[in-house]
Amino acid sequence: MILPHRVADLDEQLRERLADVADWRPTELRRAAVLLPIVAHGAGAADHVLFCVRHQGTHRHAGQIAFPGGMRDGDESPLQTALRETREEVGVAAAHVDVLGELPPHESSTGIFVHCLVARLQPVPLVPEEREVARLLHMPLADLLDDANWQHRAPPHPYRSPPGMPATSPQFEFGDELLWGLTARFVRDLAKHLRGER
Repeated sequence: MILPHRVADLDEQLRERLADVADWRPTELRRAAVLLPIVAHGAGAADHVLFCVRHQGTHRHAGQIAFPGGMRDGDESPLQTALRETREEVGVAAAHVDVLGELPPHESSTGIFVHCLVARLQPVPLVPEEREVARLLHMPLADLLDDANWQHRAPPHPYRSPPGMPATSPQFEFGDELLWGLTARFVRDLAKHLRGER
C-alpha cells in the first residue's frame, strides 16, 4: 500500500473513509473504547502507530501490546472514554488529539464490546502511566499496512481463543514484539478502510 506523502493527505483520506464518531452501539456486553493514535516519529518524522505495552504479571492482558483505552466510566461516550484513557495512560490531553473517525467495533475475547477511534496525536511529550504501561512502542504505519508483513495464527501460548471466538488472529512481528488479538484486528481494519474496502 502506498501512503500519501503528506500528513494532511493521509488524515483527509481517513476522515473521508472512516465512519463518524458515534455513540455506543446497542449491546448487552460491557463497553470500552480505545484510541488508535497516529504520530509522527523518528528522524524522518514518518507516521507511526503508538502502542502501550502492558506490564508482565498475572493479569489477563499481561505483557500484551494494546492501544490506550479502557472501560467506560459512568455515562461517558466512546469519545470521552478514549480521550480520558489516552490522557491517563500516555499523558496526552484531548486538546492535542485530532480525532479522524471510528472503525467498526468488535467484541473482545473477554466479552467486552470495544469501540476504536482513530486519531492524529500532535507532537507533544508522552508520559506513560507507570502502573498500567510498562513502555510505549512506535510501529511504522507503512509496515503495519503491508499485507506481506502479516500472518494468521493461533494466539501465542498461554492464551487460547474462548468458545465462539475466532481460533486465529492476525499477527505482526516487530523485532521481538508480537502484535496480535483485538488490537491487531483494528489495525487490519484500518488498512481495509485506507484501501477503500468495508
